[in-house]
Amino acid sequence: MPPVNIPHPVKRPLAHAVGGAMLLMALGLPLGMSQYAMAQTAANPGATTHSFRIAAGPLDAALDQFAREARITLAYDAATLRGLRSSSLNGSYTVDAGLAVLLAGSGMGAVRLSGSEYTVRAVAAADAGAAAAGPLPTITVKDDVESETALTPVAGNVARISRVGTKTDTSLKETPQSISVITRDQLDAQGVESIAEGLRYTPGVVAQYGNTDLRYDWLTVRGFVPGRYLDGMRLPFGVRGYSQPRVEPFGLERVEVLKGPSSLLYGQANPGGLVNMVSKRPTAETVREIELQYGSHNRKQIGIDLGGKIDETGEWTYRLVALGRKSDTAYNFVSEEKTYLAPSLTWRPNADTRLTLLAQYQKIDSKGGGGAPVLTANGTLYTNRFAALDRSTFAGEPDFDRFTNEQYFFGYEFEQNLNANWSVRQNLRFGEVDADTRRVQAACVTTPCNPATLGRYAWAFPEKSRMFTVDNQLQGNFNAGPTKHTLLVGVDYSTERAHYSESSLSVLGSLFNAYAPVYGTYSGVVPPAATRIQQDRDQLGTYLQDQIRLQRWTLVAGGRYDWADTKTRTITSTANTLVSQSDSAFTGRLGLLYSFDNGITPYVSYSTSFQPTVGTSRTAAVFKPTKGRQTEAGVKYQPDGSKTMITLSAYELTQQNVTTPDPLNTSFNEQTGEVRVRGIELEGKVQLQKGLDLIASYGYTDSKITKANTSGGVNNTGNRLAFVPRNQASAWLDYTVQNADLAGLGGGFGARYLGENFGDNGNIYHMPGVTLFDAALRYDFGKTNAQLKGLRMSLNASNIFNKNYVAACLGTTGCYYGDGRSVYLTMKYGW
Repeated sequence: MPPVNIPHPVKRPLAHAVGGAMLLMALGLPLGMSQYAMAQTAANPGATTHSFRIAAGPLDAALDQFAREARITLAYDAATLRGLRSSSLNGSYTVDAGLAVLLAGSGMGAVRLSGSEYTVRAVAAADAGAAAAGPLPTITVKDDVESETALTPVAGNVARISRVGTKTDTSLKETPQSISVITRDQLDAQGVESIAEGLRYTPGVVAQYGNTDLRYDWLTVRGFVPGRYLDGMRLPFGVRGYSQPRVEPFGLERVEVLKGPSSLLYGQANPGGLVNMVSKRPTAETVREIELQYGSHNRKQIGIDLGGKIDETGEWTYRLVALGRKSDTAYNFVSEEKTYLAPSLTWRPNADTRLTLLAQYQKIDSKGGGGAPVLTANGTLYTNRFAALDRSTFAGEPDFDRFTNEQYFFGYEFEQNLNANWSVRQNLRFGEVDADTRRVQAACVTTPCNPATLGRYAWAFPEKSRMFTVDNQLQGNFNAGPTKHTLLVGVDYSTERAHYSESSLSVLGSLFNAYAPVYGTYSGVVPPAATRIQQDRDQLGTYLQDQIRLQRWTLVAGGRYDWADTKTRTITSTANTLVSQSDSAFTGRLGLLYSFDNGITPYVSYSTSFQPTVGTSRTAAVFKPTKGRQTEAGVKYQPDGSKTMITLSAYELTQQNVTTPDPLNTSFNEQTGEVRVRGIELEGKVQLQKGLDLIASYGYTDSKITKANTSGGVNNTGNRLAFVPRNQASAWLDYTVQNADLAGLGGGFGARYLGENFGDNGNIYHMPGVTLFDAALRYDFGKTNAQLKGLRMSLNASNIFNKNYVAACLGTTGCYYGDGRSVYLTMKYGW
């Protein structure tokens, strides 16, 4: 049977419900059957449209809820559905189309026996039953997009469901906040090798150093450093941010960006938004794939992705993702060796219980310090007086500079359905990140700073962080009069213990010429520690959210209260200080949207955030948390069943209690600063025709420091925020050849523009705008040769014209070139 085409929704009255036990007797079904009996006055109930809000979950529970809301009688054998899950169902559907969505990918089909009576059977049995009954339809859908959940793979570039905005499986177009989702298919098509690279076509997101850092993914979202989450739980950050984990995109199913304040569900955070990464998980479908990659800078990589059922019933499923990489870089003496391993296991003893264990281990060893060398502004940003330095210039010491990172995480996700309407979830994780960085960096000794006569110093700054986090949730789906509710009650707790150490600076005795470098002038001894910081952070929060639907209207309202304790001990050669802070804050969100039948959904929302600020003022008063607020209005367009998602949003975001120099003593700060960001963002992912897909975006951001004090004769009031371009634009066009003779051939071409911006809040170091181009070519050998089924090849190129540009410049000796051209050939084989 071909996939069911979901009809254009039409609002009609719901019929009255009555009992239906006689159907079970007539069918002679065994005990243990689940049923709901309802009668409908319409002659053809399968064509009647109803409004549904059913969360993804066990298939039998979803069918039970569907039968109640559709006013039908639905019978099935509970044993045959054990372990099967359904996708979510949100919006207006006919009975036939709604059942098709819920049963998609399950191997089950629905047959209408007569009137409002339906039965669910295995597809083969359903086909036979339909033949015996005459013209009764068999409803089977095999389109992958219909079986999507917030955690499962997405077919193509367009996601429909996400948890990041509500912590429930909710349609993106019914979430009153801007969300960008980068699917696994998009990551593969664009040859993404890092999180920063994966977000380069997302409006409002800027990679601060381009894609040059092997250590971290430094990002800004709507002008602020975003919170970073893995599977909905916060990742370690450390004291200074050096013990952030480096998340490997090969182990991810999708990357999500929630824009704007998110404290309602996640607690303390900057107001710009957050980045959530969703791990690959166990699957009942067999996954067997190995990939080999070779490319620029002698890059060699092998990856493997395995998954499927452990037993015949699918009670136990597994996933094993592993990767090994060895590569040089575009910079002299900088290399990378990486090992990544991520096993996971799911136990599903029945349709109501699911436990998934998730773990990962990763080790990075990067000689040369782990990223692009820090160079001078003269010779990079400014070349009118001094010759341009080569992109490959290395200002460190090959035998000293090094970065190592070892990280591990393990935890679980547990879900239990209490009944057809209520469920509980608990997500828990413990992790550790141990990073060590040693670098020799340049310093100016002449005025103006001459790259041919630089001083240099050696230093080290290791940081280690351990973090435990747990999130407990109770979700209820119920009706109250004419309104439908998805109620979420949660309590979460996190604790992080971080230790940072910074060495004294060991000055090298000879001058350094960056144009003709000579190495080997440093002994390689790590300087002794000069500053040690131990920081403990604890957060306890409780939150309540209700998604209320009344016909086409949806109201999302919620509030949260947090208690956050921070203890920071700083030890130097002359002082040992302890600052203890206890903060609390109420945050919330209120959003309203209206869903038109044609897929257009206008929305408006207001949300707030808070972020503890470490430190004390001149009067020894402990700093208060910064407070953020955002007003956003927009419109989303996603017709039911389509592969289209377009979002247009306008917002104003303000952060208060920002630290600024104390005018009475500029050695201290006070909290009278304020920052305001206004912007417009447009993002579209559209299937123009079969095989032709477009990803396009534009972002306009007006950032401004609205309040700041004078320090050293400088006042930043009126300046723009660092790393915030006024304009961003990008487009990626992907085509898969439809001609049978060239089946399996495809490719893509993209352009991305990053407008001019500043590397500092003083707006001294101005980086010009840059336009970069990317391309991809791929071929699936199995499309034309059955003996080569599963063999695929892709060739990805980034910055194909090798544009030379400065990605970041923080100061006189704090400038970084952007990444040059890179080309990677990847061979994959799946069986």
